Amino acid sequence: MASVAEKAVVVADLAEFRRSGSIALDSAPDQVLSASGKLYAVCNASQSIIRIDPGRRIVIGKTAVGATLAGAALTSDGKYLAVATSQPPGLVLIDTSTDQVKLRTALPAVPHAIATSGAQVAVTMDSQVARIRIPEGVVLGVSAIGAGSLSSLEYRKDGETIFVTATDARQIVSIDAMTGTVLARLPVPIRPARFCVDGSGGQVFVTGADHDPQLVIFKPYQNEVDQTLYAGHALFGMAVAPNRNLLFLSNPEAGGVTILYIDSRKIAATIRTGGNPREILIAASDDSTTPEEYAFVVDGDTGDVSVIHIPAVLHKPGDPFIAEPPKPVFAVFHGGVSPQSAVIIPY
Repeated sequence: MASVAEKAVVVADLAEFRRSGSIALDSAPDQVLSASGKLYAVCNASQSIIRIDPGRRIVIGKTAVGATLAGAALTSDGKYLAVATSQPPGLVLIDTSTDQVKLRTALPAVPHAIATSGAQVAVTMDSQVARIRIPEGVVLGVSAIGAGSLSSLEYRKDGETIFVTATDARQIVSIDAMTGTVLARLPVPIRPARFCVDGSGGQVFVTGADHDPQLVIFKPYQNEVDQTLYAGHALFGMAVAPNRNLLFLSNPEAGGVTILYIDSRKIAATIRTGGNPREILIAASDDSTTPEEYAFVVDGDTGDVSVIHIPAVLHKPGDPFIAEPPKPVFAVFHGGVSPQSAVIIPY
């Protein structure tokens, strides 16, 4: 967990549900990213990417970016770490096998949000989207969306389409990743701000910038809005348990979490965590058939982590495997104050 207040990456043992230490950094981390057992801390204050050995819990490297960081994302294969920079505007590509800067590509305007596929990086630049081919760093084109500022973007699972939130215009915009052509402009009743993709890649869940109670479900292969439904009090963060086919949504203003059955779109449970629940992480199963056991809900202020034991929460009266009514929150442990980002690293 990236903790700004502690200027450290905080480590928790999820086998025992407790904080088990921290890794001090020379500047506050804004983001943590992990792929293939590698852990990176993105630190804008020092304009650098710090590599951490999660097993030994030590800093093992530092890559100087030399520019103000706007965001970072790992490619889907984990081979490259793409960093968008605002001063000067550009893209820095880091080879994760060597932790060396592979290339720097200048961009025509300041980037804000960033997303990656296996062979491409996309960034928003106010009302435009730039596409960069990797690892060559070639700018493939800039698409003028013409719908005001763009707040977030994501690639379809096959990498062939990019979808973007035009927040003020209340639109989800689909773009062809190869040509940059706008494929669809879909009006939605909220000011869309965040995406979460289901396990198959066939559905995308969208919550709004104003913590609306409405959830938008978007179909990226059909480029259409499938459904809008009320799924909580003030929706923010999302996470999917793919094997259980469940969607978890945080409700910061209500101090709780909504669990939704993805197939039926019915609410499975509402869990009271208290505080300011924001980011949600799901502990992955060992294989594609074993149901997920735990969800972890991070308080955006204190960094406290509420542990939801999914089988207990889904328990129904009369089920034989549990002797007493389940507790809404299985356990709570302290993470890092003022958390910015968190990841789960399997061992």
